[in-house]
Amino acid sequence: MKAILLALLTAVVWGSAPVIFKIGLKGQVSPLAGIFFHNLTATLFALLGLLWVRESLNYPLKDILVISFGGFISGFLGLILYYKAIKVGDVSVVAPIASISPLWSSLLAIMFLGESLTLAKALGTVLVVAGVVLITLSSK
Repeated sequence: MKAILLALLTAVVWGSAPVIFKIGLKGQVSPLAGIFFHNLTATLFALLGLLWVRESLNYPLKDILVISFGGFISGFLGLILYYKAIKVGDVSVVAPIASISPLWSSLLAIMFLGESLTLAKALGTVLVVAGVVLITLSSK
């Protein structure tokens, strides 16, 4: 239950972020500069959090490299594409299209983590994609 509540709160926070990004990107800020300030702020707050809880940073190098690669993929590559899409497109179209990321997460988790594909997961994924298609078609 705790994981579901945290995931729902995440959805609310992440759901508000595209609107904030669009407001910031309407001016002269480029998507690349936007990512810089986005990640700088996230880094500063993460550092403050680590200092607050006095957490050590002594972790296996392999784990750090894997997480760093994920950071490059999502925190840079994904964000630059997302910010460019938000800058030139409508948030109400771009955000739902980008939100089909669970489709890719599910497929990759099945392929690389050995997670099972249940009927409920497959149906849920199809419904999410169908919703995105409907939203995209309604904008034309």
